[in-house]
Amino acid sequence: MNQSYILHIEGTSETMSDAAREKLIGWRERAVELARRHERLVYLNGPDERRVALTFDDGPDERITPMIAETLSRYGAKGNFFFVGSKMEQYPEVVKAVDEAGHLVFGHSYNHDRLTTLAMPDLELNFRQTQTIIRKIIGKEPAMFRPPFGDANENVIRTAYKEGLTTVLWSLDTLDWSQKEEEHIRWNVATYVRNGEIILMHSSPGCIETANALPRMIEDLQSKQIRIVDLAELLQLPAYTTGERRS
Repeated sequence: MNQSYILHIEGTSETMSDAAREKLIGWRERAVELARRHERLVYLNGPDERRVALTFDDGPDERITPMIAETLSRYGAKGNFFFVGSKMEQYPEVVKAVDEAGHLVFGHSYNHDRLTTLAMPDLELNFRQTQTIIRKIIGKEPAMFRPPFGDANENVIRTAYKEGLTTVLWSLDTLDWSQKEEEHIRWNVATYVRNGEIILMHSSPGCIETANALPRMIEDLQSKQIRIVDLAELLQLPAYTTGERRS
């Protein structure tokens, strides 16, 4: 995919302090630069077409994740779940059900780790542990991953690539982790959505407002003739790999 179309990251929260907002803006600028510098290794968004991907971090759990997956399926929409390895070990049946419903399952580190702080052996182990857990549950190894906090650097990106993984961030943050209100979550998407968005949400236990926002959010997007697709279709990349590592 040609990455000349790189979106600046949008999404606002009224509950965020000035210091936190400044920190977030700094991260967003660095993320855009990473995507520009690492074409085909890092993605913030898809092409300039009327398609978007809905992504959900930090699951699985036994309540919110199934609610979100069921809503997506009911509307004929595909979801993309970035799951934490240790949580997948707790709820393997939830992971399996998400996969069997046709949604995509990816890794989000083993224990929601800040990957940029890890030494190389620990970083490689983290990727391999998480990949192994997913393969054991659904019989496939992901070809994409998302670092917790969006915290990536050259070392994380290159190590992920060697492990067969493309780094996927986001271009529209619903900020459901900051302003946890159904209407505001929907408002961020309705206000900022552009062609090719990768939209960030969460599917962990405290995210009932995200689950509640989802039906009308999907209806809003569909009313605008925006297709909701999985990341494989949006980015024109394979979702899963043979498990071979790159040199």
